[in-house]
Amino acid sequence: MTEETKTNPWAGFARGWFLLMFSDELEPGQVVPMKRFDQELVLFRTDSGEAKVLDAYCPHMGAHLGHGGKIEGEGIVCPFHAWKFDGTGKCVEIPYAKRIPPKASVACWPVLERNGMIFVWHDREKSQPDWEIPALEEWDDAEFLPWRYSKLQIKTPPLAIAENLADAGHFIPVHNTHPIPGSFSNTYTGHVGQQKIKAVAYPVHGGKDEFESTATYYGPAYQVTKMHGKGLGVIINAHTPIDDDNVMLRFGVSMKATEGMTDELIDHFIDNMRDGYLQDVQIWENKIYLDRPILCDGDGPIGEFRRWYSQFYTPRSKAADAAE
Repeated sequence: MTEETKTNPWAGFARGWFLLMFSDELEPGQVVPMKRFDQELVLFRTDSGEAKVLDAYCPHMGAHLGHGGKIEGEGIVCPFHAWKFDGTGKCVEIPYAKRIPPKASVACWPVLERNGMIFVWHDREKSQPDWEIPALEEWDDAEFLPWRYSKLQIKTPPLAIAENLADAGHFIPVHNTHPIPGSFSNTYTGHVGQQKIKAVAYPVHGGKDEFESTATYYGPAYQVTKMHGKGLGVIINAHTPIDDDNVMLRFGVSMKATEGMTDELIDHFIDNMRDGYLQDVQIWENKIYLDRPILCDGDGPIGEFRRWYSQFYTPRSKAADAAE
């Protein structure tokens, strides 16, 4: 490891909304243990359908609520001594005790369910969210297909994934996608970073597609790409840290089933979009971080992106200055 790689300023985990699951992966009454942000968590859906995230370990004797815990109504019951915690993390019932200890609770994480996805808010300062994931009009459009999604655990820092937003130079060698000169642009406003491009693509499964796309990051880890070409598609690219070295990458695709488009053609487009995106993974898993990369005039605004991205690793009181 060189001294260059040791200066990585992106230590810890960013502030923002992170995708945990697509909504139809979590049924009422289901309990899912997971490790995210180097912490043990439990995700569950109550009987009424509310998704909740709590710290995983029971404060009584340390049992993991995600392994054997059961949903009763709007709360989760510890598998060890049947202490029951509501959706806020407060202990509301101990079957063998007359008095509930005042400090009997576990930390509750802010959750937002929108566009057929479940998000959790991470903030090292333990503050409440100061922005929300916007609604997708395509999610309410009956002509768009349900999400087709996949997940993949990869060993890479989150920056390597998000930095593609500004990386104009990788389109041709990685994706065989040829941008129209002058069409690539980036804009950054508050917590929103956006890329626009027009290009000619030669996808991995064959064919040729002339398209234009708008890729928008809402915070550090949730990206929505809208593509207009032979078809109209929406791509979800979301990564959530598991620990300091690994992220869970979630990828979803939906397309508008317009007249004349066969199921076979739709499948072809979706496979191309998904597998084209996954071309980046091998590179992400094997690259190193360079604090001062040697750039050239066709690379895209990498420095501007990093200034914007740094706000999510900066204390909230200094985040606005970091983004400028």
